[in-house]
Amino acid sequence: MPDTPSNITPLAWPLVAPKRYNPEDFDEFEHYQLNVGPVDEFGDLAECPPTIRNIGWTLGNDCPYRCNHCYSMNARVKGADMEEWMVDRIVDELSGIGVETVNLGGNEPLFTNGANPVNTKLPYIIKKLVDAGIIVGLTTSGVTLLRLYRDHRESFDLLNDIDISFDSPFEDEHNKNRGARIYNQAIESMKIAQKENKPHTAIMCGMKWNFSIPHIEAIVALAKEYDANVRINPVKPVQPEHMEIALPAEMYYEGFARLLELCDPVDLGEPPIAAMTDFAGAKRCPCGRTSFRIHSITPEGQIYASPCVYLHDYKAPLDLLQHSLKDIINTPQFRVFRQRNQNPDQIDGCSGCELLAQCGGGCAGRSYLQHMHTESERSMRARDPYCPKDVAPGFTYPQQPVIRSEQRLVHQDYLCTWIGRPK
Repeated sequence: MPDTPSNITPLAWPLVAPKRYNPEDFDEFEHYQLNVGPVDEFGDLAECPPTIRNIGWTLGNDCPYRCNHCYSMNARVKGADMEEWMVDRIVDELSGIGVETVNLGGNEPLFTNGANPVNTKLPYIIKKLVDAGIIVGLTTSGVTLLRLYRDHRESFDLLNDIDISFDSPFEDEHNKNRGARIYNQAIESMKIAQKENKPHTAIMCGMKWNFSIPHIEAIVALAKEYDANVRINPVKPVQPEHMEIALPAEMYYEGFARLLELCDPVDLGEPPIAAMTDFAGAKRCPCGRTSFRIHSITPEGQIYASPCVYLHDYKAPLDLLQHSLKDIINTPQFRVFRQRNQNPDQIDGCSGCELLAQCGGGCAGRSYLQHMHTESERSMRARDPYCPKDVAPGFTYPQQPVIRSEQRLVHQDYLCTWIGRPK
């Protein structure tokens, strides 16, 4: 296990203090009231067609860890458990609209029904999805995979691929941010996936303190040691305090430039990076277009979906246990994402940009959230704070890269994310 280099500083780049969204004005549970985010900013403009194929599903309301950057903590409230009839209905709905892949994550997927693993419905959920012909992936800090491998081997064998979460490639930092000594669980999970020849990925949420060049080189080396991919999600500031750990723009671009030196791309789902590489296969933000998120059950026994895992404000106001996914996908909360995708010239400051076809105004979730926290305004017309034209990054990127496609991974074209394969 690598030691943290002594030359690492969490402030590798200076961050100009933004105008702060007044925390007193921010209610982290307001989204449960529904109809929070604006849906009419694009008027009657056309939308791109919905071709939903890849979704995420947050299964439960409990998690033994308290990660400082957690994006789902304010979207899960304890009180109700999953029942098999609910699972059956949701799987039927997913199958009915042609969903191809499901990632089980959001919190630790093992804890579908409280903190006692004995009560988990995870094996049942995995089997139902696979029986319906849907590819299933898992995102875990390690504990879910270890429990499946030990106690539910058939369920482990049914998984298509596994994302194993690291907050840092360095043990002390990882454990500190997780609030538990669980680094060894992540390493053991990597070893199991490698031994069983199960496609697996080391996933790291890119933050100001963990996206330095030494961190990036270490996470790539760790992935290479265990024959894994690397996936990076730059942190999205779901809550105001997350702005303190958001990546400065130059750090974002320097980090991805180094990643593209060390790895062959598997998915260039970060729109600004797709633009900087002149990637011919760029599809812009997938939210509401090819992907969406099913949120965990509410205390009242309802299950909602939103186009973006990070934008809880855009929960469609229709309970999935009572309404069809076809109706949910056609709500204004989903349509506005597709309007944004289809009409990027309507995003503030984007009209006429030569990178627009690939960038499309950037990540909708990051744009919305950072604009909300810095400008005290909710808007789907905000552009990405990492706008390559604004930042003009001075780093070299490979041009027109070819995507490695030997594996089918559930996070491809789901989320604005980046996946690479160590060279």
